[in-house]
Amino acid sequence: MKNNSVNALEPVEYDILVKLKKEDVHILNYLLEAEDNVMNIRSFEGEFLKVIATKDTVVDAIRLLESAKSFVDLEIITLKPNNGNAG
Repeated sequence: MKNNSVNALEPVEYDILVKLKKEDVHILNYLLEAEDNVMNIRSFEGEFLKVIATKDTVVDAIRLLESAKSFVDLEIITLKPNNGNAG
């Protein structure tokens, strides 16, 4: 029988911090709604927008954010593991 347990130390999700003008968030939201279930926009952490993606979609999320640069002035600042904390 195959063991489907997940390593407890393996990140479930990743936080992607994005530098973006607050007034451009709505444009980014419209662009991202076209790709269902790739990532979720959370909130601003100081001057950076926090976007969250699962380990299975994080590469697609980064690619989608990179492609959004042609519509919105943004910069991906960091990618860091998230232990499943929605905060």
